[in-house]
Amino acid sequence: MALKIKIKKHNDVPVVQIIGEAVGQDVVKISKKLEPFLTSSEPVIAIDLSETTVVDSYGLGVFVFSWKQFAGLNRQLIFVNPQGFVRDLFEDTNLDKVLKISESIEAL
Repeated sequence: MALKIKIKKHNDVPVVQIIGEAVGQDVVKISKKLEPFLTSSEPVIAIDLSETTVVDSYGLGVFVFSWKQFAGLNRQLIFVNPQGFVRDLFEDTNLDKVLKISESIEAL
């Protein structure tokens, strides 16, 4: 499944929804969608992974790099509801201990 990215809001929190596979060169699209939020005043940005089926090393790199950029600005990048393979990947790499992960959009 090709990568699709949707931007929405939930309770005034911007949500970047990643649908499909965050792999290879397609992950550049994720970085480009997050760029405007680096210069905005939003204290929290969420990445909805509920419909993300696969993440490879490129995708993980974008997630960690983006998280570090937002943290450097004293802002939060929260990963929401990773499922199956993506959840296992976060746990196997111990990123679930470093990144902030929420079980649902409603819990933000």
